[in-house]
Amino acid sequence: MTKTTLFCYNLGKINPSTRTSINRELCGYKDLSNHGKYSYKRKGILEKIEHKKLVGSIIMINHEDTSKLAKIFKKYAVNFHVFEVK
Repeated sequence: MTKTTLFCYNLGKINPSTRTSINRELCGYKDLSNHGKYSYKRKGILEKIEHKKLVGSIIMINHEDTSKLAKIFKKYAVNFHVFEVK
């Protein structure tokens, strides 16, 4: 039985450019270069780890991956709470 963790976060009044950066690190994005001639899929952290997005800002992940998400949220000073689920 693997431990799971609920990750709840609130972006609150973070400015739009920072909000975009956070979403890009979480979900990934399509990178266009040379005026759209080349496109690259940049993976986000949620594409690399097993997760389940329950509601808008609640993510269920394996307990081992908690530090990866916490690192991103601490980098941008986002309010978050971690709950262990048995």
